[in-house]
Amino acid sequence: MDKEQRRWARDEFAHFGQEFEPVLIHEDDNFFIMDWRDRNGSGNLATRYIVDKEKGDLIIKGDAGDCIASWYNQVTPENLVCYINSTYYFVEKIQCSSNKYTYEWSDVREDLNDKKQEFLGLYEDGELNDDISGFDIEEDFAEMEDILSGLDLNDNTVYPDNLTDLFQKYDSDWFESFTGLGKRIDKRVYLWTYGFQEGVERLRGKEFVRKDR
Repeated sequence: MDKEQRRWARDEFAHFGQEFEPVLIHEDDNFFIMDWRDRNGSGNLATRYIVDKEKGDLIIKGDAGDCIASWYNQVTPENLVCYINSTYYFVEKIQCSSNKYTYEWSDVREDLNDKKQEFLGLYEDGELNDDISGFDIEEDFAEMEDILSGLDLNDNTVYPDNLTDLFQKYDSDWFESFTGLGKRIDKRVYLWTYGFQEGVERLRGKEFVRKDR
């Protein structure tokens, strides 16, 4: 999924780069500041990247959202180009940001169905509690889907008791296995990381090792 989304970001920038360009605003021993801006001077869709080399922070501000990611050690723009090759790793470094995850209903249903198939497989292999039948699994997961469809899913969703009771029926550690249904990294995060890598490479006039190549 990470590689697929990074390729999507690359394709977006193939079009985006025709009208926008990276501009080095400032660089010294402490800071690196780069803008992606419209060649015509418009501020629409502009994005600013600020690297605090001493503190190890990457600050992103723009129409696609804002973000602060921290490494707590000295960094260079070249370091960060390599560090953020994995978007999953980058997300772990984010201290605060605009929404970094989505919970699309199609993704929720996909994840829930995967769970259902997992438990149906366990049932067929005789590895489930004898009190749970294949019919129970179908009925329970249909009820889960119905309850979930009425919730506003996000990072802080509080699940109702009737839903958590169903989760717990299948896994006592349901908080680990059932929460996060439909959770996906927001596409804006892929644009942030690709934009930084592409901008630094253009400004430095050299390519670094990147997974999207």
